[in-house]
Amino acid sequence: MDTQKEVIKEIAQYLGLAPNDLDGHALLQEDLNLSPVELNDLIAHLSATFDVILPTEELSEVKSINDLIVLIEDNLI
Repeated sequence: MDTQKEVIKEIAQYLGLAPNDLDGHALLQEDLNLSPVELNDLIAHLSATFDVILPTEELSEVKSINDLIVLIEDNLI
């Protein structure tokens, strides 16, 4: 499984965008205009989709799509 592509696909689907419209460097709040509540909902959705528990203390450091991908990959192991 290519986790990066799967995470981008899930984020795109969640936001109603095409995966090609998303860049891994896109900032979740600034570029994608996600409010803190929307960001929490997205993270909860990704946690359920990939069956991972994302540590709360690490979530505060998540700023971009790539940050989310790395966090999910690290917790899949």
